[in-house]
Amino acid sequence: MLCPECQDPLVIVECDHVELDVCIRQHGLWFDADELRQLFDLAGVDGALASLEQRLEPAPAGSGVRRRCPRCRRKMKHVRAPGVRGAVVLDECPNGHGLWFDEGELHDVLSVELEASDVALVTIKGYLGSFSEPGDKESTDD
Repeated sequence: MLCPECQDPLVIVECDHVELDVCIRQHGLWFDADELRQLFDLAGVDGALASLEQRLEPAPAGSGVRRRCPRCRRKMKHVRAPGVRGAVVLDECPNGHGLWFDEGELHDVLSVELEASDVALVTIKGYLGSFSEPGDKESTDD
């Protein structure tokens, strides 16, 4: 699979039997439809995922370039999720294959759903390491 942003191959990282596809260059994360639920289940916050899914809404037209799904290559639709600094625009496969989070977006979304001291948020950050928080992409570009 290729990164929807830079077209580099995604790298598979396994966290307690949950396989995540990550872009080393962009620090983006691809969650297949079931993988986000599995990650939330491992962290003990399965209700937070249901809350997040119910709060996704279509983003207004002109929300940016529509990227292609790493699975089926169809153009993804933009959806908005609540984030710490306002709405976060995510890319969602129209065929239900999954969600793409750019660098820092997952952290933004999770920080609205879970408090900073929440054990579940700490657990998820532990699984995802530097891929869950905003950082300096330039340090990975050579």
